[in-house]
Amino acid sequence: MQCHILLLVFIAFITISSPLAGARPTMTTSSSPVKYNQSRLISSLKNGLASGMSAGCVKLCLAPFDTIKTLQQHSRTVDGSAALTFAGAARALIKRGGIGELYSGVAVTVLGSMPSVGLYFGVYHFCKKRGAELIKEMECPHPLMQTANIAMAAAIGNTVASFSRVPYEVVKQKLQTGLYSSTYTAITSMYADAGMLAFFPKGGVTIQMIRDIPYAVFTLLAYEFLQTNWAQKNNPTSETPVWKNMVAGAAAGGFGSLLTNPMDVVKTRIQTDPTMYNGIIDCAFSTLSEGPSAFMRGSVPRLMHKIPANGLFFVCYEMFRAILGVEGPAPR
Repeated sequence: MQCHILLLVFIAFITISSPLAGARPTMTTSSSPVKYNQSRLISSLKNGLASGMSAGCVKLCLAPFDTIKTLQQHSRTVDGSAALTFAGAARALIKRGGIGELYSGVAVTVLGSMPSVGLYFGVYHFCKKRGAELIKEMECPHPLMQTANIAMAAAIGNTVASFSRVPYEVVKQKLQTGLYSSTYTAITSMYADAGMLAFFPKGGVTIQMIRDIPYAVFTLLAYEFLQTNWAQKNNPTSETPVWKNMVAGAAAGGFGSLLTNPMDVVKTRIQTDPTMYNGIIDCAFSTLSEGPSAFMRGSVPRLMHKIPANGLFFVCYEMFRAILGVEGPAPR
């Protein structure tokens, strides 16, 4: 029911804010030959496809850090025992099955993240662009309106994409923690145990959104701030250097990662051991009983994953946009 309501709200938003006339190609006249502009919908789809393929490349390159992070967050301190460190988690994984164990769940991660990130980025781009048009029509160019537009677009994009993220995240993390030896075994065993509910554990979608929406909002707002106040400060009319975009993206990703690490710990534990907790609140208090530092578990490998991931994502994203022939500057 919650899924249906959210989807209906999103469809209503699209229907109200984007009439069919706005999706048709329009003619532009200038000194250059007349040409058709890409429609908002086609542009969003291509941006979504470019971002999805970029996400697949990033996930493949940085999978070891994500696996180490998951194992750290999954581990618990009992009777004063020491928490699993970054090096300790890496050693445990290699001891369990060699270097290849660092890439546990990489296949389902890459295949799952491509449509999920593509959906998120396509919706985000679409909503942000439409929001900017509405702000312009209302003649209200206040900075707070621009900020609210970014935050709202990120929230809508993540709300829609969260439902596609949870199943592959659950399977991936069970593989990373060694609960199953292969993707096929994981999927068939989970389905045999609890049917489709196994891929949507209690609180799984909610905690996914609790983590992903703030992360996207913090990261995108930080990125926009760095773009405006640093990357484009001395050259607002010319194209921003690639290295500045990469640095801004990496810094924003690190900022968002640190702020949302507590939610990521709770998400990992709920999705790997759903029967151990009675919902999100119970999991949060159980984690707190291990000490406040438990909420920052896995923050080092997560930073080592998120910081380069944002820079690499940008490079791949621009490359795929060029291949797909997306018109105009990249949406930020």
